[in-house]
Amino acid sequence: MKMNKHALTLVAAFAALSLSLTNAQCAFSEAPDQKSYELGCKFLQQSDARKAIEQFNKVIKAEPKNSMAFCKRAQAHAFMNNDKLAMKDYNTAISLNAKNAEAYFNRGHLKEGMKDLAGAISDFTLAIENDPKHVDAYGSRGMLKKAKGQNESAISDFTKVVEIDKKLRWPLVQRGLLFIDVKQYDKAVSDFDAIVALDPKNFDSYELRGRAYQATGKYDKARDDFSEIIKLSPNYAGGYTYRAQAFEKLEGVNSKNAKADRAWLKKHGY
Repeated sequence: MKMNKHALTLVAAFAALSLSLTNAQCAFSEAPDQKSYELGCKFLQQSDARKAIEQFNKVIKAEPKNSMAFCKRAQAHAFMNNDKLAMKDYNTAISLNAKNAEAYFNRGHLKEGMKDLAGAISDFTLAIENDPKHVDAYGSRGMLKKAKGQNESAISDFTKVVEIDKKLRWPLVQRGLLFIDVKQYDKAVSDFDAIVALDPKNFDSYELRGRAYQATGKYDKARDDFSEIIKLSPNYAGGYTYRAQAFEKLEGVNSKNAKADRAWLKKHGY
């Protein structure tokens, strides 16, 4: 089943979440100059990379073997698109502390941006080895495996995230979409049931589940989910489009209900 453009933005939303790295590990440092370290983290969170670098330079000058200071300065370099300097600092951070999971994770994203997908997957794996509960590393690796067509392995990564934290919505979304890709629609519905329970006011949840119901021929349940979309977001055209399709499957091509939905779409310029 082909997901619509709106539903596919959920993939992009996860990617944006995973790439938001500036908050990670800011509270921790073995730095003697803790004030400069904390200021650097603050500037990094404010997207002021230049000032962040100035502060991390002070930390590194005071303690040249501070792995996290190099890791954070690398993030600032990456923010400014200075990939070579960022890579150099990540490599130094890892050489100083081979168990620095955040350095592996962030370097993995840097490699991903450089189109080195194999290197990125390797770094996400190293992040997981050093922090077995690093949900973002599992998620990022899962997304890359999906991009490479390694669907079953990607499903395993998102399953691990679900096991670590059952209250997270995004791994259920991603795993559900993968179940659709491999035509395991009942499992997709199960994951979308879970996201509806987690966030019953999010109409995306009903759209995903409704589309999965469509794929399994359960058009009555699909119709109900699309009706819920319209209740939650009355101006979203997708709800009317999908519900019209469900009505036509249930009532035939001359369905009055489908015609009413399509009339709404026409009235609003769709």
